[in-house]
Amino acid sequence: MGNTCYCNTTLQLLRACPEWTVFCLTESMADRTKHLPEDNPNRRILLAYQDILRSLWSAHRPAYVRPIGFLTEVRKAVLGTPYEMFGMPIQNDSHEYLVYLLDHFHEAMRQEVAWSPPPLPQGLSPEETMRHLAQNGWNAYLSKNMSPIVHLFFGMMRKTVECQTCHTKTYRWEVFNTLKVPCEGKTFMEWIEKEATERSEIEGYRCETCKEKRLAILSSHLWQLPPHLFLTLRRFQFNGKKNMALCPYQGEHIQLTPFFAPESTHESRSNSYELRGISDHHGGHQGGGHYAAQFKHPLTGEWWNMDDQMAHPLPAPRFSASTYIMYFRRVPPSAPSPVALSA
Repeated sequence: MGNTCYCNTTLQLLRACPEWTVFCLTESMADRTKHLPEDNPNRRILLAYQDILRSLWSAHRPAYVRPIGFLTEVRKAVLGTPYEMFGMPIQNDSHEYLVYLLDHFHEAMRQEVAWSPPPLPQGLSPEETMRHLAQNGWNAYLSKNMSPIVHLFFGMMRKTVECQTCHTKTYRWEVFNTLKVPCEGKTFMEWIEKEATERSEIEGYRCETCKEKRLAILSSHLWQLPPHLFLTLRRFQFNGKKNMALCPYQGEHIQLTPFFAPESTHESRSNSYELRGISDHHGGHQGGGHYAAQFKHPLTGEWWNMDDQMAHPLPAPRFSASTYIMYFRRVPPSAPSPVALSA
């Protein structure tokens, strides 16, 4: 089917998410997208993905599914768009493909809801004011972008710009569906920290308090995380070469609490995340190499290596210079212990 290994690994990452799979298999996507014309490309891509899942979950092993119908819908959808490369029989980037699919699944089901920002209540502390602003930022986004994809895969960061002369701070809220992590540091958490709490200088920043151009610092903090988190390692440079740093991670649960804004009390602050899927890029350049996936089966808990039409079990996930995209699922809270009854 051409150079489609990047597509295969992306689909394996998405099917590793049990809640998304259950939603696709139990919901009528035709009803979810009935507000769109039948020939709408976003609708057709989503329905084609649902068909893949139905085929996978109704198949008897050993078997494999040829996603030719899905590929055909994507190829038709990208004609005349900035994403035409996904319709060509060439190697593409699995991160870019993942973002493309999430955005188009979202657009197929997106709805708008009426919402107006409530006034700021009187007597709030600075921390409460910040939480009020953050909730308004999230609700403003949801009012234009209500969809199951957002609730499953989208988080939000707070961006702070501080004038270095008068120290006035301004804030904005940015949603994301993947975190792009630089391959820098001795530990995996140091890699994530550089993205989640990034700091950079802004020369010539127009400060509204100073009424002059000043030096400012832009900093980032997590505000809320989604139940399903994609981390993409920044392997590829602008010249196409690849950062071959070994991934300093061994499969343990991760918790990103230290990287949250101090004012955030969002419930995801204390989430633990379990690794459930990996997209591996084997090779040294972005335009070449080969993609394969590692996948934790949602029913058996076994790890599998998926390489085009071939699959074999793994004793545990493997991490190397090929590790590229990682899918983490929120660890569900433990069930409460049964209450002992006295005799």
